[in-house]
Amino acid sequence: PALFSTTYYQVVVGASASDCNSITSASVMVTVIPDPSITAQPVGGSICIGGTYTLNVTGTGGTPWLIYQWQNSPDGITWTNIAGANADTYSTPALFATTHYQVIVGATASGCNSITSASVTVSVVPDPSITVQPVGDAICKGGTYTMSVTGSGGTPALTYQWQDSPDGITWANIA
Repeated sequence: PALFSTTYYQVVVGASASDCNSITSASVMVTVIPDPSITAQPVGGSICIGGTYTLNVTGTGGTPWLIYQWQNSPDGITWTNIAGANADTYSTPALFATTHYQVIVGATASGCNSITSASVTVSVVPDPSITVQPVGDAICKGGTYTMSVTGSGGTPALTYQWQDSPDGITWANIA
């Protein structure tokens, strides 16, 4: 029968012949544990074209161990198992298009149900580019000059590190 709590079993073996003694087996315990569950869902993010991304999930329950099957989808509707993606961590190959991911967490024990994670998106965005270059000018000794640059692309926000050089060959970051 279906079990909902831990139960002990033993069996008594006898014979129908006259004067036979019965013998009782050792007792065994069948432990009922919770179905697998997900305590930390995967988290999506953004990468530049050709980048990779690592996804993680944390599962509990099930016995004697949990099993994982990562899936991907171009549209978040039709899912395909990813061959060999059977761990709690999955690193994507180089991506050139936005892709959706989810993972099915199951257990090897009899009767355990599987659970599917939330689907997450790994967005692929263009590499950073400069749309407006900085412009130099002449200033008097000891003067100051303000420059600006306009960038686009990147993920999720651009970072900027200005550098200077006395000769245009050797460059150092400006603190």
